[in-house]
Amino acid sequence: MNKNKLIGSLLLITLAIVSCKNPKKANVQVIPLKDSATVISDSLRFCEGTCWDGEALYVSNFGGDTINPLNKTGKGYIMKFSASKSTPLVPADGRLNAPKGMCVVDNYLFVADINSVMVFNINDVSKSQQIDFPANDSYVNDIAVNGKNMYVTVTNTGNIYKLDVSAPSLMRHQTPKLFANVPGANGIVATDSIIYVASYPTDGNTTAANVIYTIKNFDKPVVSKLFNRMGQYDGLALSEDGKSLYFTTWVNGNVGKINLKDLKVENLILPLQLSGPADMSIHKGKLYIPDLPNSRILVY
Repeated sequence: MNKNKLIGSLLLITLAIVSCKNPKKANVQVIPLKDSATVISDSLRFCEGTCWDGEALYVSNFGGDTINPLNKTGKGYIMKFSASKSTPLVPADGRLNAPKGMCVVDNYLFVADINSVMVFNINDVSKSQQIDFPANDSYVNDIAVNGKNMYVTVTNTGNIYKLDVSAPSLMRHQTPKLFANVPGANGIVATDSIIYVASYPTDGNTTAANVIYTIKNFDKPVVSKLFNRMGQYDGLALSEDGKSLYFTTWVNGNVGKINLKDLKVENLILPLQLSGPADMSIHKGKLYIPDLPNSRILVY
């Protein structure tokens, strides 16, 4: 499925879930697949991003009746999954539209959403802050943190912005600072010495510019191509040993792994076909891969 065409319009546990339409509890349906993989779909509605905070998994959802990553209907929400229960962390109360990438800093959840980053106090999500981006940056997409620095990608302009998150309770007055530019900047991962950025073609036409990039020398950023393998790259996740970089691409719904030593690429043989693998995360050796059009997460 072509993600551009959509713009117009796992845990092996038993949890208590709240429906995205009617807030009543139900049992999670965990579907076992081969190779110990599982699927979660309950309470998810066009899920785009995943984020781990200790032993809690957060999942961002567009909500609504149609997929539109640029919608402004206020139906977006964040689900929280833990070992004992599942609840909506941030309900569909109008503050989120089409939430995408997320990151947690000192008990604050940062969420990329259309033209802003929303910040929620996890202990009291009624308290929120909004960081606005320049008007032309209408597709704020993913977030990564390295120390006190946060990096935010914008897909339609390719801009990558930098924020100081040393005081996450005082973010609303910050102005994002332009850090670098990568064509179609989408998923992002940051380490102490290197940033990886996935490129997605906003017009749906894959070109030589749509690869995975690296950024080094953070004081004077140097942008380079990691390799020349074209794709419609969305999510990135670094293996816990730092040796492999996982990626999702909307070309054939593939998920792959790059050996960062020799740059060899391996396409994973998944137990089910994904239509639109989005912003995944990794936890205890398991990938948590949102299949956005099908409102489900593959845990593999």
